[in-house]
Amino acid sequence: MTELAYLNGEIMAVDRGRVSINDRSFLFGDGIYEVVRSYDGVFFGLEEHLARLARSAAAVEMELPFSEADLAALVRELREKSEIADAMVYVQVSRGVEPRRHIFDLNVKPYVLITVRHVPHIPERYWYEGVTAVTVPDVRWGMCHIKSTSLLANVMAGHRARQAGVDEAIFVREDGTVTEAYASNVFIVRDGTVLTHPANNRILGGITRRFVLDLCPGLGFSYRETTFDREEMYAADEVFLTNSVHEIRAAVEIDGRRIGTGRPGPVTRELIRAYKELTRKR
Repeated sequence: MTELAYLNGEIMAVDRGRVSINDRSFLFGDGIYEVVRSYDGVFFGLEEHLARLARSAAAVEMELPFSEADLAALVRELREKSEIADAMVYVQVSRGVEPRRHIFDLNVKPYVLITVRHVPHIPERYWYEGVTAVTVPDVRWGMCHIKSTSLLANVMAGHRARQAGVDEAIFVREDGTVTEAYASNVFIVRDGTVLTHPANNRILGGITRRFVLDLCPGLGFSYRETTFDREEMYAADEVFLTNSVHEIRAAVEIDGRRIGTGRPGPVTRELIRAYKELTRKR
């Protein structure tokens, strides 16, 4: 099993990959990306992730060099070559390579990077005991629905979490509205109803987020896409976070305050069970 990279037509070991110093994603963060998982050799949500990649490209006026179907075939081929069954696949499209200047050449060709790696170790406590978090000011730009490689605010939020000795950082706007975590969507459970921020320009509309919402009715849970503030989050019965790598994790302590019982609650536990089952069916 070998971790592999694809760089504009060439396949190589990950540690052999090199990117030009004139790559616009390197110079400006002028790129978009997706991360998708495979389970026992089968991708979960690949089409949904690549459709979001296409939406991000359209939003920043970038023309993808592949159709979604061709890119899906390439991603599957690269995973098969790697022989990594439980893989984390990263797809990045840079606007291209050209001498540094803010205004890009209209004829610059996008540059595609794909990596296939082992899923990083995920402590089991994330699912069975939950995680801790702090809140941080949401100072990001106004187009968070684009999955851009410009992630400095997210990087610093993760650093703040590490400095605080916790697992996660949750963004809160000046008016107190909770948006999302630095690499996850945020949900609260109140009186049996699942609430999460609407999928607008203030958050990235997560693929896992969407699957979780789709699971709710079949499990007997109602849900609403609506805003909530920090105090409502503190007072929630349950809080949980979702992303494609870590799946679903309960947040049992935020800013030093215990959430609910301080353990993953019944709604979160049932969603974890149902989501794990779903990933192995597709």
